[in-house]
Amino acid sequence: MSGFDFSGKRVVVTGGAGFIGSHVVRALSAAGAERITVIDSLRYGDLTNLGAEAERVALIRHTLGTDPIEALAAPLEADLLIHLAAEKHNQSKDDPTRVVRANIEGTLALLCEAARRGVKRVVFASSLYAYGRMSGADYQEDELPAPSTVYGVSKLAGEQLLRYAAAEFGISWLALRYLFVYGPRQFAGMGYKSVILKTFEHIQRGEQPVVYGDGEQRLDYVFVDDVVTATLRAAEAELTGEVLNVASGEATSVNQLVDLMLEVSGSSLTKRHEPPDWTQGSRRVGDPTRIAERLGWRKATSLGEGLEATWRWCAHR
Repeated sequence: MSGFDFSGKRVVVTGGAGFIGSHVVRALSAAGAERITVIDSLRYGDLTNLGAEAERVALIRHTLGTDPIEALAAPLEADLLIHLAAEKHNQSKDDPTRVVRANIEGTLALLCEAARRGVKRVVFASSLYAYGRMSGADYQEDELPAPSTVYGVSKLAGEQLLRYAAAEFGISWLALRYLFVYGPRQFAGMGYKSVILKTFEHIQRGEQPVVYGDGEQRLDYVFVDDVVTATLRAAEAELTGEVLNVASGEATSVNQLVDLMLEVSGSSLTKRHEPPDWTQGSRRVGDPTRIAERLGWRKATSLGEGLEATWRWCAHR
């Protein structure tokens, strides 16, 4: 990844030891950031994700919404905040109050403290779950969101809290609604183990990959390197006050996905169908037009290339 210059920049990355966060931290380091501070509870993240960068960044172990925000006063003396930390969608089913506490109360406290410490720019990781719907046309940023999960509600609230921070403190911001991000280092600690990772693990063990229902559920997959590029472009852009999809715009069925995974892994296994689950008949795809217009970003990695990179990581980790 090239073309970025963060020389002289002091950057804080919440969730920086997690899947996307560790890739962002490595890219910031390569782009010459003067100081990188990682704020992470390590509930889902793992320092090994950072590799050699673990010794070059300052790590602050902190649980947003639970630990006192005053502990972040000095670490938040920075130019840029990339806020990726969150309680995840799966955890919201089991402990919704934790999600509200971390993702809403914690985000509000973080933004206020960051503003007090001089942060001028925030990039926020939002999610397709802010839209709420499970079918229909490609997600458009200007459609009325109607999240139906506590996680989705919390992400939409995070976007609105950015508007508050802009009005109250003058912070500039962009919110990125990530679609289905995949790639190396996706699972760590108690994090979400994606369909892609679980399927590759089945293939590694010589087990038939499982497809639920007819396999015609359609999703929008974006390779993590492309997501990092979008995130850093958002960080360096002058654009402010917008929500943007980080999406491929391609509707890939589960059948197509698993067939391609079998191909890149060189496996002769066949798919095994199980009864339908809650995703039957779903279509969750984002329109990338706005981010292409605003930031000049489009996904650069084909699904086949991204799966090959992920398979190599799975095979050698």
